[in-house]
Amino acid sequence: MDHLSQRQLLQLLYEKDCYIQALEQQLEFSRQEVSILKSQKQSIIIQNLSSDEDCNLDENSEPAISDSRVEQFQSSGKKIKLKAPLQESNNFNVSQFRQSTQYLKQKVLDSFDIQNVTTDNLKLLRNNDQLFDDLFILGLGLELSNDPQVIYSYNQVKNQQYILQISKFIFPDGCKPKVIPLSFSLEDINLMMNQNYSIDSSNCFVILTKQTEQQQLKYHICYRYTDFTIINPESVRFSKRAICFSTSRYLIDFYQQILIVILSQLKCMRTNLYLRTKNITQADTNFFDKNIAQISFRILSQLTQKNPPNFITINNQELKICENDNILWGIPQLFKKLNSQSLIKIFVSCLIEKSIVFVSKSPQLSTAACLLCQKYLLKPFAWIHPIISNLPLENIVYLGSPVPIIAGLECNFSTLQSQGLIDKFQNTIFINLDSKLQIQFGNTDAIPLLSAELMTYLLGRLDSYFQIVQSNHSNYSQCLQIFNQLFHARVIRNIPIEPIRQHTNSSSKKPNKSILDYEKIAAKTLQNMGTINADKVIWKQFFQTQIFIQFIDQYYH
Repeated sequence: MDHLSQRQLLQLLYEKDCYIQALEQQLEFSRQEVSILKSQKQSIIIQNLSSDEDCNLDENSEPAISDSRVEQFQSSGKKIKLKAPLQESNNFNVSQFRQSTQYLKQKVLDSFDIQNVTTDNLKLLRNNDQLFDDLFILGLGLELSNDPQVIYSYNQVKNQQYILQISKFIFPDGCKPKVIPLSFSLEDINLMMNQNYSIDSSNCFVILTKQTEQQQLKYHICYRYTDFTIINPESVRFSKRAICFSTSRYLIDFYQQILIVILSQLKCMRTNLYLRTKNITQADTNFFDKNIAQISFRILSQLTQKNPPNFITINNQELKICENDNILWGIPQLFKKLNSQSLIKIFVSCLIEKSIVFVSKSPQLSTAACLLCQKYLLKPFAWIHPIISNLPLENIVYLGSPVPIIAGLECNFSTLQSQGLIDKFQNTIFINLDSKLQIQFGNTDAIPLLSAELMTYLLGRLDSYFQIVQSNHSNYSQCLQIFNQLFHARVIRNIPIEPIRQHTNSSSKKPNKSILDYEKIAAKTLQNMGTINADKVIWKQFFQTQIFIQFIDQYYH
């Protein structure tokens, strides 16, 4: 094991055994006192049992225990002392610290048994984690290749092959670097070192993947950035990188904020290093690679407990862990581009299972639009077909699939027009999210018209809500509830209470209990709806979709 994993393991043992076991079980202190102690803990200092000297912890210092020292503890079973400094400063007096914590028994504070220190213990703790699968960084390595590689993985690259499979969706244009003379690049380097990371950036986006029907949908929450590597005293290489969380939990806002914190802390550390050394070579991409593990562990170790907490503490602030449908990332920015009519067109296209492609130079907008269709627009129904939220342009042939697809394309709409791709896929709805006035649709002939009554019903409700959304874009969920109410009022309440099943053959009246008669269920639902003839066209098309059939299966079972 390397030095870092030793420090990680000791921190885990300290947090788990000291605060949970020692405080809760042995001393039976209140939860409030335990929480206060946890918030005061910043790092771990290991001292000799007999030493009460002042300690000074530097952010660039070496790990407190070396490999050989830990092996010695493993073999001898000796006890070492773990101490948490006060939050106000990294310089503190151990004697004063003991006096301020007199309620702790001396043996609890001073000694813990370190036994069976192996990588298996660390993996076991991480396997209990349910909040995220991995945190990884993709980019160019040291080899002379333009293919992205896994630079860092929190779970020690056990999912490397899977990560590389989705890398083409994170970098749809590839990772081809740009090498220029160092003397001509100082201004660009200065901009990179001082760039601000924001959740509203167009570099924030989400990749959706689902390998099989049995597996859960995965959200890959990404932040893409450009960094520099000093190749030699005369040359510098600029290349794209991405830091990503993989999770099956709908915690997009939460993980986007953590990514911002990690990148911002690395930025501060790099700036401080450069101010001290005045050596740009020490502050290039390699500095990120060396320190990402340390920073990410400080934050993510709070999530890798057997029973994950309801919040984590970052920079003295509590960040709630809450799966909230009304997310603040992406979709509020998307609603700045939408109006009532464009939202209805997208809704109808999803309703009848048309392939839809959202086109934008900003992956934030295109992937947020895919998320809108997957998560919100069809509730309580669900889009069950493939979603490729950042489709490489070279793979646009996927749109010729007989299965409907929702995709995002990171390119200019004019590029598709000039190459004749919109005309080539006439059954696909192309939507330009970068249009300045209002979003632009391609192949609108493929979108069926709604009746005047249904259009008036939707517009009358959406227009009033859009006025609220335009002043506060985080209220977009109120608009989306209109479609949910439409489904409940006109479809779900009219589905037959008792299931209608197919007969085994024409001569037998005995039904087959295992097979539903979807055509008769749809016809009965349409009859109960009592809709006008103009509306029957759109609802008949919807009742023939796999979306409706899957819902009926779940409805009766």
